[in-house]
Amino acid sequence: MKPLKPEEAIEARLIENLHREGLDPLDGAEAYQALQELGYSLAEIGRRLGKSRPYVSQRVKLLRLHPKLREAVRSGKITQDHVHALMMLKDTEKQLTLAKEAQEKGLSVHETRQRVREMLGKKFNWQLIPIRLDLETFEALKRMAPNGDVKRLIRETIEKLIKT
Repeated sequence: MKPLKPEEAIEARLIENLHREGLDPLDGAEAYQALQELGYSLAEIGRRLGKSRPYVSQRVKLLRLHPKLREAVRSGKITQDHVHALMMLKDTEKQLTLAKEAQEKGLSVHETRQRVREMLGKKFNWQLIPIRLDLETFEALKRMAPNGDVKRLIRETIEKLIKT
């Protein structure tokens, strides 16, 4: 077997490291960045690892975080999904303030995204309200609904109720 060149050995170690279970998100991001520095595009990295280009790109973006946010992710005080929501805020101080609030109040990722939208002055045009129906009720509604579209039937029924 032919010995690996230094760059090939580094690449092999980085790829092997990225396949580890429980890899810290920032360690993964640093490995992706190192592969980029070896000349690989995000799409190539994704292909080699069985990940999408957007997945790899989102992980690399973690490296732009303020050091306090990076530490919060490393220590598990906040998730990478929380910080992706926070990154929509361009102001670092606002990111840190909301991260602290998310930690103290135990905000979910969804709640954190809502707070970000509020801070940006973006209102929701709709609200998702999950409901559970027993199978018998769902089947009855499905028979009543045009083309079996239960969601549409419920939405239109609620809209009619509101108008009356």
